[in-house]
Amino acid sequence: MTDAPSRLADALRDRYAIERELGHGGMATVHLARDLRYGRAVAIKLLRPDLSHAIAGERFLREVSIAAQLQSPHILPLLDSGEADGLLYYVMPYVDGGSLRGRIASAGALAPSEALRLLRDVVDALAHAHRHGVVHRDIKPDNVMIVDRHALVLDFGVAKAMSDATEHHGLTSIGVSLGTPAYMAPEQAAADPAIDHRADIYSVGILAYEMLTGAPPFSGTPQAILAAQISTMPEPLRERCPDLSPAVAQIVERCLEKDPSRRPQSADDLLRSIESLLTPAGGIAPPLARPSRRRGVAIGAAAVVALATLGGVAFVGSAHLRRERWARGTAMPELRRLIDETKADSALELAMRIEEILPRDSTLIGLWPSFSSKVVVGSDPAGATVSRASLSDTSRWRALGVTPTDSIRLPIETGLFRYEKPGFRTLYRLGSSSYAVAISESKLVQAKSPDASMVRIGGGARRAFLVGSDAAESIQLREFRLDRFETTNRDFKRFVDAGGYRNPAYWDQPIVDDGRTVPLTAALARFVDRTGRPGPATWEGGGYPTGQGDYPVGGVSWYEAAAYAKFAGKSLPTIYHWATAASVGRSRYVVPLSNLEGSGPLPVGAERGVSAGGASDMAGNVREWCLNESGGGERFILGGGWTDPTYAFVDAYAQKPMDRSPINGIRLARYDAADANVALASRPIQRAVVDYKREASVSDAVFAGFRPQFDYDPVPLQAKVELRDSTAEEWITERVSFTTAYGERMSAWVHLPRRGTPPYQTVVFFPGSGAISAGPSTAAIEPRLSFIVRSGRIAVHPILKSTFERADSLVSDTPTRSIFWRDHVVIWTKDYRRTLDYLSTRTDVDTSRFAYFGYSWGGYMGGIIPAIEPRIKTSVLYVAGLTMERGRPEVDPLNFLPRIRTPVLMLNGKYDFFFPTETAQRPFYERIGTAAADKRYVVYEGGHDVPRTQLISETLGWLDRYLGKVR
Repeated sequence: MTDAPSRLADALRDRYAIERELGHGGMATVHLARDLRYGRAVAIKLLRPDLSHAIAGERFLREVSIAAQLQSPHILPLLDSGEADGLLYYVMPYVDGGSLRGRIASAGALAPSEALRLLRDVVDALAHAHRHGVVHRDIKPDNVMIVDRHALVLDFGVAKAMSDATEHHGLTSIGVSLGTPAYMAPEQAAADPAIDHRADIYSVGILAYEMLTGAPPFSGTPQAILAAQISTMPEPLRERCPDLSPAVAQIVERCLEKDPSRRPQSADDLLRSIESLLTPAGGIAPPLARPSRRRGVAIGAAAVVALATLGGVAFVGSAHLRRERWARGTAMPELRRLIDETKADSALELAMRIEEILPRDSTLIGLWPSFSSKVVVGSDPAGATVSRASLSDTSRWRALGVTPTDSIRLPIETGLFRYEKPGFRTLYRLGSSSYAVAISESKLVQAKSPDASMVRIGGGARRAFLVGSDAAESIQLREFRLDRFETTNRDFKRFVDAGGYRNPAYWDQPIVDDGRTVPLTAALARFVDRTGRPGPATWEGGGYPTGQGDYPVGGVSWYEAAAYAKFAGKSLPTIYHWATAASVGRSRYVVPLSNLEGSGPLPVGAERGVSAGGASDMAGNVREWCLNESGGGERFILGGGWTDPTYAFVDAYAQKPMDRSPINGIRLARYDAADANVALASRPIQRAVVDYKREASVSDAVFAGFRPQFDYDPVPLQAKVELRDSTAEEWITERVSFTTAYGERMSAWVHLPRRGTPPYQTVVFFPGSGAISAGPSTAAIEPRLSFIVRSGRIAVHPILKSTFERADSLVSDTPTRSIFWRDHVVIWTKDYRRTLDYLSTRTDVDTSRFAYFGYSWGGYMGGIIPAIEPRIKTSVLYVAGLTMERGRPEVDPLNFLPRIRTPVLMLNGKYDFFFPTETAQRPFYERIGTAAADKRYVVYEGGHDVPRTQLISETLGWLDRYLGKVR
């Protein structure tokens, strides 16, 4: 060991000048040194050479580097760490002060006011560390420095690194003592591998006990101390310090509980209790409920059987400790897997079991938001018993309570909710904790109401959000009612039997066929069944097929549907009302449970393909006529029928109103008579439809005229780094700004990986349309980018014109033929290219390896920008496609896709409500000019997304292939 400091001094001579030894311990020596780069005094801790040789340096330094990200006024920061000439070291600021060990040695017991002040600083440091997932594991007076009457905690991450080394390299065989027996928590003393943050809280209790009494509670041989930590309660503080405030004693003794679940469950909770005793008025917090000492001793004594040996003490854990080991060692990794696979239902079920064992575990607390949230489930009227079932198994119902419920935890995954109340019709509807309005305002219908067969749908500002109708304006609607099920043959038979086809009062709509008005008598002569009698085209002899009374009526024209609505005292729904009730944005949860791409209709009455509004079979079974004209003499008929492809549910489909196909059916609505906006919602809507199989791209000569609009003069960037945030565990975030091609300033968030070697491959993001209506951007990483940085690549999120804090008058990503839209496409392309200009100035960026990563709107723009920007070497399009609404030719992706030559990965969902597979996705992909071997199109069982695990796997595999492996 004698030459280790000189070896280190020689290895680090270009950075540090080591001056003298400050002290040494069992694992390291501490040396005063001068930081040559910054001209400051530092303390370098040098691990014993035998330890450096025995452990994995990479693992040790990784744990130390994680702790180095902690930024607290009460944590002595780690400035540097590394391996030099086979020796492991880490560097801290040199502080002119003494340790808490020295303070207690010189003063004995501290005054309660001083002890509480120092304790507050220590706990504040731990609270910060625990929030960032770092547990100290070796809190003791030696690791607390006192500077200007304040405490600084040292050596975060070191105990964890050494513990890992012990587990993987057997360091106990070379005499390393991990942790200090006098300050170890019982679970630490029992060698339980599943140690969490509450072990630090126990050590704080020991530290406080020693500050207040002058000595730790247990003494003797290490084996005796370890046994006492597990099975013996300390002597009560007030027996040692009779004048001590009961409130102070109770806080300390709670920290010293043997069972972790009986201690303060977080350092933040403990900090609040301590601070309540440090008010300027010297007030004391209300007495804490103090657990029975006898019970605590009983728990500790029952928890362990000790076997004294020459080598140490072996302990057999209690049942509780075994359950904790299961929760941490088995259940927690499984929970992370379920979260990664976006299986929120299963994750919640497992997490609730873990919570029973680890009620305030900091890791679990940090994971909850990734798969669940707390909401209040309500109904109108209140008092309904509400249950929830997973869509993967609607036979298992979990009771949630009576509305309005208390705040309850639900998975973010969409499920089926059931509301039951005596005197009211049972309601089923889709909902999730992330779409809380759907379950907090559920509207019940009285069982004896004339509208008992209908569901109540809430009003509000609504758009006809269907493919081909996205450009329709938003209309404020009042609450309305919609048939829960499609009109059945039996329902329609009442109309036929009542002489509906003979009564002109029901036929008040002019009947038009191919632009010519048809007299009513002539039209009725055509509205007959297979035998020439009045009725739907699928009937015979004036009646429906035997046994099909509960099947949806089919084979009716729009005029027959409108006449039946008049007979029933209801209305055909407008496209606005239909789309609101159908919740097409949740198609991935509706379509798989619906009758599309089937062999025939199914009986109504089953909770099948339930919408967020509570109506069944809005997708599939039969198409449903709507009120609005769509242009060209057609009427909308929505939802698709049993013969239609799955994407028909989201399509604003229309056909001739005289069409009497078997899949043409009916569902009726009832509106508030005072709702004047129903008339607005009933107006014709020009349907946008493009058959891209018939569309041709412009010639190369014409395209050559489009290309220069995206060029710009090489104006100075005037780049600045405005913020640097290194608090995240896996990346460093910078906010940079630079001048755009058109004279404005723009920003970009640059997320730098902590792994890998610069210069880094760089992935530049183009966001979805949510960025248009978002508030100001923050340093928090866009969730879709986190895995990019974890892979060792830079992820960049430019703040484009019209997004976040750069919002302007643009309100939608739906293309239009306007100059306004054209100019914005040009600006977005210039902003993206300008971001690459900035990145090309950085030495940590590999300028030969840029990738485009676009989501949704960014997927659409991925049909333009990679054709213009030659620095993009490959693209990943996370849900992409063409739109039925089109821009001007000079900014239409149709004309740019054939000019893309670089590799393209395109990932989409089968039930996408914005980019249907056959009409939007496939034409986009087939137009891409890249060679077939270098482009890939994958469709998953999803909606306007893809499963995260597949997104990560496919994307990283693609980047590895076309940018190269990360160094």
